[in-house]
Amino acid sequence: MSEKRHEIQPYDYIEYFMSEAALLVTIDKNNKPNVMALLYKMIGEMWGLPIITVGVAPSRYSFELLTKNIDEFTVNIPSNKIIRAIEIAGDYSGRDVDKFNKAGLDIIPGKRIKIPTIKDCILSYECKVRHIDKSGDLSIHNLFFGEILAAYASNDIIKK
Repeated sequence: MSEKRHEIQPYDYIEYFMSEAALLVTIDKNNKPNVMALLYKMIGEMWGLPIITVGVAPSRYSFELLTKNIDEFTVNIPSNKIIRAIEIAGDYSGRDVDKFNKAGLDIIPGKRIKIPTIKDCILSYECKVRHIDKSGDLSIHNLFFGEILAAYASNDIIKK
C-alpha cells in the first residue's frame, strides 16, 4: 500500500490525520528505528511553517531519543492492515523490545530526513524538530513542534 503513495501538501487529507491514532517513529544512536503509539498530536501552522506538534512524556524512550539523539521524527497514520501496531507500540518500551519486529512493521527510508516512515500507512509525515516546550499544568508531556518537510498519502485515500 504505502509503496503506492504520493507526496502531498502538508494539510491534504487532514481529516484522516485528525480522526486516527498515530505511530511516532524515532531512531537510536545506531539508526535502529523505534515506534510509539501517539494520541497527543496536532497539525497546523506556526512561524509561517506547517507544523505537527506531538506530546511525549519524559518517561518514554521516544522522549530520550528525541532529546538526546536526532531531532527528527515521522508521524504515521496506519491503515487497517497494521492497526494492531498501535496497541503493540503502546504496550511495550523500545528500551526492552524491538517494537517494529514485534508488530511486523516495515520501513520506508526517509527522503528528507534520516527517520523512516512506516509501510502500509494512509498518511506519513517527515518532520524536523523546531521547538520543544513543556505542556504546562495540564499534562506531564513535553510538546515537540516538528516542521513538516514532506507528507505522503496512500493511493487508498487519494481522491480521484
